[in-house]
Amino acid sequence: MSQFRRLAGHVTAALFVVAFLNAETLTAQKPSAAEEAVLKADSARFAAMLKGDTDALEKLLAAELSYTHSNAAVQDKASFISDIKTGKIKYLTIEPSDRKAQVFGNMAIVTGGASVHVIQNGNDLTFKIRYTNAHINRGGSWQMVAWQATRLPA
Repeated sequence: MSQFRRLAGHVTAALFVVAFLNAETLTAQKPSAAEEAVLKADSARFAAMLKGDTDALEKLLAAELSYTHSNAAVQDKASFISDIKTGKIKYLTIEPSDRKAQVFGNMAIVTGGASVHVIQNGNDLTFKIRYTNAHINRGGSWQMVAWQATRLPA
């Protein structure tokens, strides 16, 4: 009987290993083409913010944009782009991390983190955030329609 229990224990352990490896494989899947396209648009937006490229931002941001900064200030597309154009907000570095995109038809949600260095209203700020943003696909192009960032404790 003890050999049977030992064998049952080994079989159970093997099943746990197989289940764990299958879970790892599922979570490590390569992003779909649509998810990669959303992440590419998200990266292009960060790059445009760093360069102060308001023409690119006009294309990458939806007309209905609601941009909630990590300090809880909320802006629409026009005021966000205006602040970048006038230098009221100047992004010096944005280093995104652990970004993931999920696509639901013509909508997508991106979650991630970032280290940010910005000059805002003359204040030199460096901080880390967690963020969620929503994108909509219009005519084959992904535009960000909402942004919500939470500043991490220092």
